[in-house]
Amino acid sequence: MFRKKILALALTAVMAVSSLMVGSSVSAAEGDTQVLNLRTASFGNNYDVQDMGWRWMMAACYDGLYRNVADQDGEHFILAGAESVDISEDGTVYTFHLRQDAKWSDGVPVTAHDYEYGWKRLVTPEYGYSYASFMFGVVGAQECFEGTGSVDDVKAVALDDYTFQVTLKVADPTFESKLVATPLYPTRQDLAEAAGDQWGKDWTLCVYNGPFCMTELVEDNKMVWTKNPEYWDAENTHLETINWYIVGEDSTAATMFDNGELDILQTSGDYVIKYRGEADAGNMQLVVSDYPGTIGLVYNSKEGGGLSGLMSNAKIRKAISYCINREDMIAGVYGRYKPAYSYVAPAITFDGSSYRSQVGEMMQEEYNQYVGNPEALQALFQEGLDELGVTTPMSDITLTYLTYGTSVEQQAENEYLQQIIQQMLGVTVNLSIVGDYALFQAERDAGNYDMFYSGWFSDYNDPLDFLYTFYTNAYGENNYGGYSNAKYDELLDSLTGETDNAKRLEIYKEAESILMNEDCAFAPIYYSTKEVFLQNWVKDFRTSSFGASQEMYITYIEGRGN
Repeated sequence: MFRKKILALALTAVMAVSSLMVGSSVSAAEGDTQVLNLRTASFGNNYDVQDMGWRWMMAACYDGLYRNVADQDGEHFILAGAESVDISEDGTVYTFHLRQDAKWSDGVPVTAHDYEYGWKRLVTPEYGYSYASFMFGVVGAQECFEGTGSVDDVKAVALDDYTFQVTLKVADPTFESKLVATPLYPTRQDLAEAAGDQWGKDWTLCVYNGPFCMTELVEDNKMVWTKNPEYWDAENTHLETINWYIVGEDSTAATMFDNGELDILQTSGDYVIKYRGEADAGNMQLVVSDYPGTIGLVYNSKEGGGLSGLMSNAKIRKAISYCINREDMIAGVYGRYKPAYSYVAPAITFDGSSYRSQVGEMMQEEYNQYVGNPEALQALFQEGLDELGVTTPMSDITLTYLTYGTSVEQQAENEYLQQIIQQMLGVTVNLSIVGDYALFQAERDAGNYDMFYSGWFSDYNDPLDFLYTFYTNAYGENNYGGYSNAKYDELLDSLTGETDNAKRLEIYKEAESILMNEDCAFAPIYYSTKEVFLQNWVKDFRTSSFGASQEMYITYIEGRGN
């Protein structure tokens, strides 16, 4: 027996999202051109959807089975490449019925064979895709990736040209959430295999099944997307051209925005304050939304406890975390974001509402007892030293903070963290500043640090995607600090096959409490938010937390007059 879902999915997320809606009709003023100009700091260099290295481009130029959209009701998933799906009563077999009007940009139909090839390619060991674990719940997928099984045994198969069937080992409530992620998008076997090692590297070899096609690239300068006339919903895709410009400096981008050369702008610092005022005055629009990311301090939890030898103690980690006044740091360094007192971001929903609102902030109560109180913080730190048997005076202790980058914001982060920890604890914080990310990775992987600034941006809408990053030996090597707790692992393991949402919520809550309250494995500082400023002539621009992040498939221009 199967139950069927058609068009609207029961995955609606009532998120803290603000999007600008003006209705579904488009009546551009005479003289308007449907061209949108945006700024980015850099272009990606990977055009292979299975890699997900550049999702904001991939999710705009490609379609998967589902699409994540934002509207006046929040965020939710809609069917895209699929018209309907049948789900077996035990929740293990998904049969997707694909739309038969979907085509690639070269006119070739999008078929179930493209999905089968893309999914099986994802778990083929020779490609080494980091998101292969997204499929480990599929029968045969993990065994294929780990070399103990055959790709022929992976139960993601085309039953015919327009029927794609996936069989799971056990029911998985997170499965559908992953379907908006680009690694589970279709791929053309003929083109990928003909390209060989150049697949994903040479953009001219790509074809697209989404609203837009990439048609021009000037390295380190400009990228152009144009409307895909073969897209199944091309009639409702209004923009003809999207121009992306690399603009490194906020000041330059602000000037271009003021001059009307940019239609959309994300910026930082004083510019955020300036443009908020302009938006309040009606001179532009502002879209504000939560975003599924949490940033903070990662501790060296590997054997030895970092360069100082102290990071293995939870009280020492807590003392460092509680030194940081989240409100002050956010106001002084960023001028945006929300203070974080837990790991899973508020943008993540569970069973229809924000997970964070259901379980509360994990560490805030204890944090409030210490923040701004150097005597209490130093006493807590000293308790940790005593537990380790360390007799070195706190004034002689040096902690190493590993960092890289030279932007104004990064320098402000470094200075704030160095000064506040030194001021509150009376220890020395050594800034180990390396020249680029490759050097940072090398130092991080070698364990040459006590702490560094990092975090997680979720790939799918479930608390598990955050919590799994601290699972021992997590796939994708996301547990960079080397944290390990057997009870924590057991709790996450117990979620396998568990479909009772009430039970899942309690397990999530207990696991996050271990992470934050017992072990302080991570020091959350802020929850990411997105503030996007728009010229008044930009209509129906939407942000979303998953997929493309900036959804422009229904955006249009009205009132620019050129």
